[in-house]
Parts: sequence; structure tokens; C-alpha cells
Amino acid sequence: MSFPVFRRLLTAGAAVAIIPLASPAAAVTNPAGYVNTLIGTSNSGETWPGADTPFGMVQWSPENTSGNQTRTVEPGGYGYDNTRIRGFSLTHLSGTGCAGASGDIPFMPYVGSVASSPSADTGDSTYASNFAHSNETASAGYYRVQLASGVNTELTATTRTGSGRFTYPSGTASMLVRTSSSEVGSSNATVTIDAATQTISGSVTSGNFCGYINPIGRRSYYTLYFQAVFDKPFATVGTWQDRTLRPNTTSASGGTTYGTDGWPVAGRGSGGYVTFDLSSGRTVNARVGISYVSAANAQANLNAENPSGTSFDTVRQRATSAWNTELGRMEVNGGTTAQLTMFYTALYHAMLHPNVFSDTNGQYVGMDQQVHGLSSGQKAQYANFSGWDVYRGQLQLVTLLRPDIGGDIAQSLLNQATQNGGVWDRWTHNQGGTHVMTGDPAHAALPSIYAFGGRNFDASG
Repeated sequence: MSFPVFRRLLTAGAAVAIIPLASPAAAVTNPAGYVNTLIGTSNSGETWPGADTPFGMVQWSPENTSGNQTRTVEPGGYGYDNTRIRGFSLTHLSGTGCAGASGDIPFMPYVGSVASSPSADTGDSTYASNFAHSNETASAGYYRVQLASGVNTELTATTRTGSGRFTYPSGTASMLVRTSSSEVGSSNATVTIDAATQTISGSVTSGNFCGYINPIGRRSYYTLYFQAVFDKPFATVGTWQDRTLRPNTTSASGGTTYGTDGWPVAGRGSGGYVTFDLSSGRTVNARVGISYVSAANAQANLNAENPSGTSFDTVRQRATSAWNTELGRMEVNGGTTAQLTMFYTALYHAMLHPNVFSDTNGQYVGMDQQVHGLSSGQKAQYANFSGWDVYRGQLQLVTLLRPDIGGDIAQSLLNQATQNGGVWDRWTHNQGGTHVMTGDPAHAALPSIYAFGGRNFDASG
């Protein structure tokens, strides 16, 4: 049996070979083609299979259901053994425990008219659909599934935006936007529908990481804003608030709440829906921008990264190219297809978090809940630092391959601590500290980043 041989391609700041190149076999030229994002989605792997770019802010991926709208089947929102989907959320965390986190702003393509409040569908019996894995494709930067309802859903992403392509069968073509239905609930949510611009926008305020375990976690500490623009006219519009459907209305608000025990309350929440005029074709394209700062920044991110006229296939190609660039920093020769799939999928998972948290204009919300700009020399603020999990090896690997990103992560941790009254929280979620797990991983993480070539941060701070 042949085994792969690796070497690290040289990057600025370091020139260390991992293993001397000794195999005559040709090096892999399309590493993204070996990534299978379904790996790690079963047996409590707690990953997710949807569309992302390296260290991207958007992770557009399915939310499975086992018949309880207040419980995600796995912390990543997706469990391979659960073949029913209730939506496709814009944000996810990979490898987390507890009951999940994020899973913000689920979009659900639905065949038929919306005749009752989706929040009243507490068993996900109506506004959800089965699917088969034979009708599913999951790769680096791209996800596709043909739902049993007949809708073919395709997702791809840029750093701060997502592109969706939804092809409907015959019948009424609806889209639900479950603004309040983050994986562990929300304290507030808003939605606005503008038929003139074919736009659905709004926000969700959430947090509640491990809130069912510890009352200190039953709080909100971030708000995510979104702007979704569709390429087909809206035939009808409506919203819902809790169990009440509100046809022909264009705005709604209200969260699920966290109840008295840290779990979302069944039947609570708000959202909006539209049906599409498909007289010009049964495929609907959506471009979605997000921001943790403001609605204006969400629109600016969309304009900068995924402007009007950008096709789904263009975004998908760019996402694949981005993954080939990053995965290609580790040159691999030899090995079987199974070994290459294992290697590149693992490397892919190492490049998901910490992820970009600042907008294209450099703004982000700090742990003091104030809007900040990037520090001098910093290219991006990063968030979702699972310190207890990553200080041993993942941060060193990321920094070895991308010392500039490693340095920005270190600066991001320093920024968070400065904004957090000097406290280096060990598990940060967006701009909130969760206080989960034990120890002081940042004290090991920063010198490791420095040692592996990440020097572009205020090491004396």
C-alpha cells in the first residue's frame, strides 16, 4: 500500500518542510475535489456539510429535524441518520458540544401555499421535507440536496455572503424565512419583506450557548443582520408571529425566548414568507449578505462580495478556487483515494474556525458590545475561538500554513480580552464569552502562534 507524502509549500514568514518530499508520484492538483463534507456528520461528529469558504463568516447548511422544533438533532444542525430538513441556516459552528449554537436565519423552500403559522408546526410535520442521501452532494464550497417535496436546493458562499439556487417542481413555490429559529432559540427577531425590490431582510438576537446546563448562559450576546435578494417577483407575501399567521403583512418581530430552562419554547417565534411568480422559469436565485454590526453593513457586504448580476455558478467556482488555494498549501504526493479524502477533509475542517467576524469595512462588534474597527495591521477580526479544543494543534497548523491568519487570530484574542475587562474567555461565541470548559487556553495559544510564524500582532500588549 502506498501512503501519501506531504510537504508544506513555502509561505512568507516560514520555510519549514514538514516531511522531505520523497515520492515520485505527481502532486494533487485539485485538493478540494477530495473533500467530503459529510464526513463527521454521524456518530456525534458534530460537523455540518453545507457551503463555506476558508475561515468564512457564512456557513449555509441544512438543519435536520427529528420532529421537535425546539431541539437540533446535532450541535452542527445536521445528523447523517436524520433524513428530514426544516431549513437551511446561514451560520453554524463545527465540532461544538452542548445543544448547538448559531444556526441563524433558516430558509425553507416549500411547495404549496402557507396556510398556518410555521411556529405552530411544533413537530415539523408540515413545513419540513424528507430527503435521501442518494440525492445529496456535499463538497468544499458547495451543497446540494433534492428534497422529497421536489425542490432542488443548491448552496454556495463567499466569505460574508451566500448564494442559493432553488428549482421548484410544479405547484405553488414558497420560501419561509424562520428569522427567530436559531438552533438554541432567540430573544428577539425581525423580518421585513419588500416586494418592490424582491428583498427579505431582518435580524435575530441570540446566544444561549449551553444555556440549558448553566443559567449564566441563558442570555443573548449577538445580533445577526441579513439582506436576501431574489431574482423572481413575489406573487404573495405574509408573516407570522407565534402561532398566528398574518397573510399580506410585510413585517413581524418576536423571538422564541429561552424559556425557564434554557430551551426555546415551542410555538413561539416569528418569520416571513413569500410565494414566487415563476412565469419566467421555475428556478429562483437568492443572494444573501450578513453582518453582526448592522443591516447597512449586511447590504455593503453583499454589494462588495456578491453584487447584482453575479451568477450562482460564478460564486461556486470562486469558492472552489479559494479552497484549492488554501488546501493546496500542503502538497501531497501518492496515497489512495480514501487516504487523500481523509487527509483533505480533515484539513478542510481545520480551516473553518476561528472564522472572519469583521465586515468588509473593517467593523465588528466587540465583547463590550460596542462597534470597533480593526487594529493597526490587522486584516480581519476572528471569532468562535474554541480555546479548550484548539490550543494543542489546530492553531499551530493554521499558523504554519497561514502565519498572517494566525497573527490576526492572536490579535483578535487580545482585542476580545481588552474589550472584556482583561478576561481571556476560554470559549468565545461571536462577540460573547460562554465561560464553557476549564483552564486558560489563550495563554498557550498566543505563544504557539508566535512560535509557528504568526508575528503580525501586538505581542507586547
